[in-house]
Amino acid sequence: MAALDFLSLPSGLAWAVAACALSAAAAGSVGYGLGDRQAAAAGAADLADLKREHAEQAVANGQRNLDDLLSEMRRANDAEAQLINAKAQHQTELEQLQERIPNVTTVYLPAPASKPVAIPRCVFTAGWLRDYNAALGVPAAVQGTTAGHPQAATSPAPGTDAELLESRVTPADILAHAQDYGMWARNNLAQLNAVLDLQEKD
Repeated sequence: MAALDFLSLPSGLAWAVAACALSAAAAGSVGYGLGDRQAAAAGAADLADLKREHAEQAVANGQRNLDDLLSEMRRANDAEAQLINAKAQHQTELEQLQERIPNVTTVYLPAPASKPVAIPRCVFTAGWLRDYNAALGVPAAVQGTTAGHPQAATSPAPGTDAELLESRVTPADILAHAQDYGMWARNNLAQLNAVLDLQEKD
């Protein structure tokens, strides 16, 4: 096909061709601009949808995290309440035991049908007290206070005469100590069990 020679066309026709070309160019430009705006609008809509989805997901994640946190807090509060109740029960039981110390450490029945008589004096040596404390991990001290008896020799060297001296510890002192130690151990066990229960539920 021969190329169109614009200059060889009659002037009216040339103007018509030029007008058509300009019109086509303008239409193309308008079409391009319209298409560009439509693409931009579609992209903006997609971006807005994506932002909304992300925001909704963030809200859902935040709510899930809050629910998990509240659940963990309830579990921790329940465990704490159980521990507090256990310690209160231990304290009540200790007080009941303490009330009985004077009765069970001062008199006894020599036979089932006999009358109560005073318990014979019980002597615990300083060496006995030293070894008792050592068995519990209590650091040795040369002089100290033992169950309300100041300046009792509590930690004489093994093999010396001093370890055979009277420690002044009474059966009531030992029973009171066992009660306190028992409550301490029971409270620690209750606390350990509460922690283990929390970990097992994770």
